[in-house]
Amino acid sequence: MADDATDRELVRKLQRELEEAQETLRAIRQGEVDALVVDGPHGPQLFTLKSAEQPYRVLVEQMQEGAVTLTRAGDVLYCNLRFAELVGVGPATIVGGPINRFVMETDRPVLAEVLHAGRGKHEGRLLTVEGRTVPALFSVGTFVAEGVESLCLVVTDLVELTRTRVARAEAEAASQAKDQFLAMLGHELRNPLGAISSAVSVLGQSATPEHDRRAREVIAHQTEHLTRLVGDLLDVTRGALGKIELVRTTIDVAAIVRRCLVTLESSEKLAHHAVAIEAEPVWVEADQARIEQIIMNLMSNSLKFTPNGGAIKVIVRREQDEAVLQIIDDGSGISADLLPSVFDLFVQGDRSIDRRSAGLGVGLTLVRRLVELHGGRVEAASPGQGRGSVFTVRLPALVDAPQADTPWVVASGGVPRGRILVIEDNADSREMMRILLETSGHEIHEAADGVTGVEKAVQLEPETVLIDIGLPGIDGYEVARQIRSKLHDRSRLIALSGYGREKDRQRAFEAGFDDHLLKPVDPIRLLAVLMAPRTRR
Repeated sequence: MADDATDRELVRKLQRELEEAQETLRAIRQGEVDALVVDGPHGPQLFTLKSAEQPYRVLVEQMQEGAVTLTRAGDVLYCNLRFAELVGVGPATIVGGPINRFVMETDRPVLAEVLHAGRGKHEGRLLTVEGRTVPALFSVGTFVAEGVESLCLVVTDLVELTRTRVARAEAEAASQAKDQFLAMLGHELRNPLGAISSAVSVLGQSATPEHDRRAREVIAHQTEHLTRLVGDLLDVTRGALGKIELVRTTIDVAAIVRRCLVTLESSEKLAHHAVAIEAEPVWVEADQARIEQIIMNLMSNSLKFTPNGGAIKVIVRREQDEAVLQIIDDGSGISADLLPSVFDLFVQGDRSIDRRSAGLGVGLTLVRRLVELHGGRVEAASPGQGRGSVFTVRLPALVDAPQADTPWVVASGGVPRGRILVIEDNADSREMMRILLETSGHEIHEAADGVTGVEKAVQLEPETVLIDIGLPGIDGYEVARQIRSKLHDRSRLIALSGYGREKDRQRAFEAGFDDHLLKPVDPIRLLAVLMAPRTRR
């Protein structure tokens, strides 16, 4: 009976095991099992099912990094498609061969050490079948599959990371340059403001005409410097935003150069330098004010960096279909490392506070932008520090010289005297404008707002009305429209505006203005406009 009981128990055990086996088989078939743990003579062993490996194989194949399985000797057992793309050859050609043929020779010893250790990382260069090198990060790890030990190599393309590093370094350099620029801006603004403040104090306390004269000269010189400084800053900003608009006319570059040199001579800025000019007529279609700005900035740069007694030569010539302007000096020159970036914003050679040459270093940036807007190019050259420099501007030249217009002639008496109404809400500006014009012999009347200005214009019928655009009550455009509707063309209307874009000028002309002057108004420019014959637009 005992034997029968034992047999029945054995049968039940076998049935239970069969049921467990069938359940396991069902689970395997339905994908519910990834691996089996089986007790064997050497203890429990893990057996991974091939169906369970599929998601991991897909993952490896879709990785953005190259993945390679290696023997200890460095032979390739497997590689994914990304690694094949990196080296430029199919996986079938890679598998079975040594990994070294895809690694730069100088990097092979380091990789061999990492493979020997079975783990580690290092940056090196991958070698493609075309001979190109790819900066890469090599990461090595060890794994065991079915009792066999293998090495896994993951290769990360560092090209994008390198670009990010370079961009970060450039951004940090730009930020540092901007901080230095702002520090220098404060320095450059305080200098003329300090001189003006001291000169004003001298005017209030001086007892000698000579001291008064010298104080006025200082105020005039430093005001001119501030005006130029602010103008360059604003123009650089407009240029960066694409807001500079050109008013093109046909001009002779040689004539503009001579005019600029006359201006510099009259201000005695050329007194301590030997300046020579070789200029032949070359005609271009360009914005005359902007071409003058280019020439003046380049001349100022040469004067700034050429010691007293130094020589500056200005050349204008035609080369095929280009107008060429060259400014050559024997000054301090440009170092080789600075030369490629001399036109970049916030770039200067000497940034020390006690440097000999003042300025913000935005002038050459503005020159390049203005030249490019005219369809030209500008280049800088220098044999080195202390050996001078050459700046060359090339602009598209016109084929034929235009027919010369009949020039207007100014009488020897200067600006014709007349009745002028100044409509300006800023009391100081209005007073200075009145003194300037009264000194030239004009009869001056004033108004501090638009409504009063219109009333006085109708009452006085002046030959000229100077109108500030930013007036309280009604703005300068409306003032011009009302005066024009009442007096028609009997008065010349001149806009005084802080807005210098072409659309601002056009808006002024549409409102009835005859001329448009940008603030701060240059006294010489104002007198020249008053001197010129009136032309209705």
